[in-house]
Amino acid sequence: MNLPLYFKSIIWFADLKNITLKKNRDLILFQAFEKGRMEHLNYLEKKLGKKILYEFAKKSTSKFSRKSILPFLELMYRD
Repeated sequence: MNLPLYFKSIIWFADLKNITLKKNRDLILFQAFEKGRMEHLNYLEKKLGKKILYEFAKKSTSKFSRKSILPFLELMYRD
């Protein structure tokens, strides 16, 4: 399944037609957390669930340029 067109704003470097949530999940999550808006996060939450988003953020926290990302995601997605 292809992503909505608004994902082009955070995955500008690739052809969106070739990017899928199944094949490129980590890339999409990283870009959404790093550069995305709430519409990106809401879409991913609906497709993947809160737990997957939070676990990815915890696993990848050292890679984010903004250290405020994990505390924000804890508020949003931790059960």
